[in-house]
Amino acid sequence: MAFGLMAAIRNRHFHSLLGNVVMAFFNVLSFSLLVRLLPLNAFGEWVLFIGTYNILDQVRTALLQTGLIKFYTGVEAHTGRQVTGAAWYISLVLTLGYVLLSFLVYFTAYPWFNDTWHFFIRWLGILTLFSLPMNFATWILQAEHRFEKIVLVRLVQNGSFLLLLGGLYLLAEVTLPNVLYAYCTAMALASIYCLLRKWTRVRTLFFRTREQALELFRFGRHIVGSMVSSSLLNYSDTLIIRTLLSPAAVALYSIPQKFMEVIEIILRSFVATAQPTLSGAANRHDYTAVARAFAKYTGTVTLLILPCIIGLLLFTQPLIIILADRDYLGATDIVRIILLSAILWPIDRFIGVTLDMINLPNINFYKNFLKLVLNVACDILFIWIYTDIRSIAVASLLNVLFAVAFGYYFVKRRLDVRLRDIWDLGWQECKRLLGKLSGKQALADQP
Repeated sequence: MAFGLMAAIRNRHFHSLLGNVVMAFFNVLSFSLLVRLLPLNAFGEWVLFIGTYNILDQVRTALLQTGLIKFYTGVEAHTGRQVTGAAWYISLVLTLGYVLLSFLVYFTAYPWFNDTWHFFIRWLGILTLFSLPMNFATWILQAEHRFEKIVLVRLVQNGSFLLLLGGLYLLAEVTLPNVLYAYCTAMALASIYCLLRKWTRVRTLFFRTREQALELFRFGRHIVGSMVSSSLLNYSDTLIIRTLLSPAAVALYSIPQKFMEVIEIILRSFVATAQPTLSGAANRHDYTAVARAFAKYTGTVTLLILPCIIGLLLFTQPLIIILADRDYLGATDIVRIILLSAILWPIDRFIGVTLDMINLPNINFYKNFLKLVLNVACDILFIWIYTDIRSIAVASLLNVLFAVAFGYYFVKRRLDVRLRDIWDLGWQECKRLLGKLSGKQALADQP
């Protein structure tokens, strides 16, 4: 048993899972603090600001992360330096563009924003600069399967932010500007830590080549559209709710998003380990292995999240009270609707990853873009008809159903995969993981 437990702890899936657990744990704690300490409207503005930053960060991540993993994994050292150098060059140009854009928006659109957003916009580009070394380091570590190091990065970033929030609480200085200063400081500390540990490979900037930069850009531009369209789903919900309802309604709708962290922990962990596996098989043109990996990961994650979804459905209201306050119990139905839609999240996510890795990022972009258009249309229509925030959650369920049907059609055209394979291979992998945890599989693997 002890041997099996140690083998499971050393497993890359466990390290990836642990990194996401650490991030989610500290995120939930900081969220619980902010939701109690900030006024409802101020918290709604903070949620919208973080959503805006995440969009900018997702553009950068989409443009470079998947391409970096695809072209860096398994290549010679010299080629690897060229790839990371090219990625650094593009990321620096893009990030400095963010800084310039944020100040440009501040001066040109000043009359259209309130005082809170005058302050936020000035810091938006600077925040992307502070977070760049940390983000780049996690991409490199993911490509090298060094997920245990990513755990340390998450601890530094999220742990320092929580400590800073605790300090603000003790000093009775929890205001929106101070929360933003704390968030920026936490990002900067994590980036400095990554630079000191030499995980960023920043010196490879001198090995960049024009050809590698163009190859990364051409591959990444399709994924940008796909990932940004996907990220804009939640952001469009938030923006429409704030525009058509109120900032207080935004705060209410943020509750189910924190519930979904439990599902996202498992999903992000397996996606992180699946990307190099799918990429390696696709680069070998072994599409049988790609189909098998797609089915195995999709089935495994779906089976793993089902008990979590059932538990969250049963204890929705007590968990809302623990996470936020009784004032947020109005989010109960929203949480339950989105939890039901989360059953389809694994197949939707792995369809997207697989399409990217088999050189069909354009199809993944169309899937997510159409999903976004449908989401915006349904949100506006449903709020206009029902004037009820729960209708936004129903729109999200319809979007996932559409995306799965659309994406699976194109995956099926390229890969020999069946829905039955997802169940069979997922069940086999779950049994293998349980056996490894209990020690039986680890002993069986010994010579």
